[in-house]
Amino acid sequence: MKDDNPTQSTATVDIWNPSWDDPFCPTTDSGDEYADLIEALREVQEAVTRSRPSPSGAAGAADALRVIARLMREFEVDEDAQISGKRWDLAGHGQALAPKLHIDMVTETTASGRVTIGRFHSGRYAMNGGVTPLIFDEILARLANSAGRPWGRTAYLNVNFRAPAPLHAELDVTAEFVGQQGRKRFMRGTMYHGDVLVADVDGLWVELKPEQTQNISKDLEGSNR
Repeated sequence: MKDDNPTQSTATVDIWNPSWDDPFCPTTDSGDEYADLIEALREVQEAVTRSRPSPSGAAGAADALRVIARLMREFEVDEDAQISGKRWDLAGHGQALAPKLHIDMVTETTASGRVTIGRFHSGRYAMNGGVTPLIFDEILARLANSAGRPWGRTAYLNVNFRAPAPLHAELDVTAEFVGQQGRKRFMRGTMYHGDVLVADVDGLWVELKPEQTQNISKDLEGSNR
């Protein structure tokens, strides 16, 4: 899907001091150190999933991973200061839980992207059913909270699974802002493999009340002290 009027074409991100503010726009490739760290973590996840190690091989790998865990503890910060999940310029926004969703197009009411699933997210030779809502929640939530709309939280995702989503194949994902009624934002999305509809979704986001926003701000202030 293409659009001649995207809301933004690039994002300016301080990679070492990102924030929860999401400048929703197409993702870019980055070779910086943190992006490389997350990519290496994804490689480990995939490699472990695909392996059948011997006892000694499993023990050696566990020891090596614990060395890395101890190394990372030196840099531990609170949730608001962490980088993970806030690298909005990257596919997967700098986390390794959900698949890497590449965002290709964004307008005020639509977005589209693509994702390829490996065996780490497999559910017996196809994408695990629990992964589909993760992908939908990312693209729909980011669209729901973009274009100057106040922050809202996911109220529900109703996902219809139409066909198995194959592994190692590109899937096209779309999102649409359907409309708003009061504090309620209605969203819709699709996932295709070629011409085959893999899944579709209806979602609801609810805009936070002023007092809820104030409580979040107070929590953030307290965590930064």
